[in-house]
Amino acid sequence: MKMIVNRWGVIFLFLFMILPGALNAGAGTIDLKMAHFMSPLHIQHQQSFMPFAQQVENLTGGKVKIKIFPGGALGGAQELADAVKTGITDIAFIVPSYTTGRFPRTSVFDLPFIFNSAVQATEVLYEVYDKYLSEDFKDYKVLWLYSCDTGQLHSVGNPIRGLADLQGMKMRSPSSYMSEALKLLGANPVSMPLSELSMALDKHVIDGMLSPNTSLPDFKLAGVIKNTTLIDFYISPMAVIMNKVKYDSLPDYARNALDKAAGRERGLRAAKIYDDYAETSMKSLNNVGKIKIHFLTTEEKRKFREKVKKMDADWVARNAAKGIPALELLDKVQELATKTN
Repeated sequence: MKMIVNRWGVIFLFLFMILPGALNAGAGTIDLKMAHFMSPLHIQHQQSFMPFAQQVENLTGGKVKIKIFPGGALGGAQELADAVKTGITDIAFIVPSYTTGRFPRTSVFDLPFIFNSAVQATEVLYEVYDKYLSEDFKDYKVLWLYSCDTGQLHSVGNPIRGLADLQGMKMRSPSSYMSEALKLLGANPVSMPLSELSMALDKHVIDGMLSPNTSLPDFKLAGVIKNTTLIDFYISPMAVIMNKVKYDSLPDYARNALDKAAGRERGLRAAKIYDDYAETSMKSLNNVGKIKIHFLTTEEKRKFREKVKKMDADWVARNAAKGIPALELLDKVQELATKTN
């Protein structure tokens, strides 16, 4: 009996000595929430967001942990900018063009026929950010900026080989800017959630869509889309943002880790993931005969560009009225895009 009591005494003494330290270590852990609206199988979740969270944890020796909430769990695509601002989530991936009017300077990147890759657009984003775009994000800490791969024309029926083929087609549009562009080209833009797109295409409720090539494998649309016309129509600027108050409240080691894991290199890496995925997935789909790829002639490309050219002047007029140096910004973006082409 005495031996049993002694053993329990040793155990209680051991727990008494180590438990406070263990509890203090737990209390020192910083837990952050990161949200996005895409599937956990999406390439950006797998190859951008998860590696970022892991790197932050590694850099802080496990003291900062980022839990990712995919699939709109903390807010839909149009709600995440507010979710960050109000503290529902600490960090979120956003597409500025999904909240029309909220990021007016950044919307210059939504204009058609400026860029030919996600990496190119991301490089230009960073070149103009400090001088021209930072005011759009004054309420946030920007972790990184980037772009999706360029948008192409996809159809379930006849291929789009020229402007004439697009007339009257019901095309799913990704944004208000692209809806305007599609109208100018003679198509009928349709707004539709991505969750409904596969059935709508399969039932020919719509005739096609304007979207990046990566949307086909990411949203399982390769089985219904039959033709893709490579035209490099547009890109969508993207950002990973953080609640500014939360960021400023963190200890130095946590902020340093976030800055090191994020930034320009993270943005360029994420953009290249899109570009590479677009190229390999389309090659694969074309090789197995699921999708036929088409190219426009130089003359047809000119027709497309001429039809939407007025969007540039309209954008300048609309934003100059808000006190934004719109013409200067557009000229700079186009100049840099030409240099990096």
